[in-house]
Amino acid sequence: MKKIMVVTGTSKGIGLATVIAGLQNYYQVAATSRNAAQLKEIVANKLADSSLLDNFYPVEMQFNEGDIHQAIASIIDRFGRIDVLVNNAGYALLGALDEVAMDEVRANFDVNVFGLLEVTQAVLPQMKKQHSGSIINLASISGTVTGPAQGIHSATKAAVIMMSEALQDEVAADGIHVTAICPSGVRTEFLGESMKEPENKTGNNTAVSQTMAGLAHLNHNQSGNPVLVAKVILKLASMEQPPVRLYLGQTALAALQQKVQQVVNSTNQNIDLSMSIDD
Repeated sequence: MKKIMVVTGTSKGIGLATVIAGLQNYYQVAATSRNAAQLKEIVANKLADSSLLDNFYPVEMQFNEGDIHQAIASIIDRFGRIDVLVNNAGYALLGALDEVAMDEVRANFDVNVFGLLEVTQAVLPQMKKQHSGSIINLASISGTVTGPAQGIHSATKAAVIMMSEALQDEVAADGIHVTAICPSGVRTEFLGESMKEPENKTGNNTAVSQTMAGLAHLNHNQSGNPVLVAKVILKLASMEQPPVRLYLGQTALAALQQKVQQVVNSTNQNIDLSMSIDD
């Protein structure tokens, strides 16, 4: 019996690569997008074997609660189960924290955090009924290591990591596995079409401007390959005991190690102050 994979945010990048990898590995793949007809054409052009399109189900979905529940219900009606959920949809809002408008921040959280949570909530009853399932959430190294211009994006991805870890503890008894993957830079449109900046940015913050210039230079020059990320996602979906948090890419590992050492050093330097609240 072919397994059923659901992927969100699939018109390009890691999401599209995961759809293609899933189909090539004989999953039946349901993929969400704002334009299902356009997505079907994109996927058809990527597949060398056109017969694999028989296993593809594009679903039109906006990131609001009504659309999400209707889309997941239609997938369950069609396939009868969901074995793998890949929460990939998201984008980066990058800019100075004192320049981002609250409606811009809320819109980013609506997709990266609340949309991911709503999709997960819609899928979980079916996975619990099956007593099986794999949920793979796209976080980022930015959820652990941040810097100028990245505050909001990092906040959304830190939320994804923490929700994933809590959820794993909650659903382990149901036979469900949850993993947050935390890649460093991947060659997608993440720093291009999928990036937003504050509408009212001033450019007066030197640290933020330098970071944004560096990111512009990095765009499409990242070391990460979305096809290889998709392979990791499929590997995680097949593992009996996948990790709850997985960092991807040499840059992510180096940044993580540096951050951990900074935290350890700062904790040791302030150990007396830390322990001073206990009586």
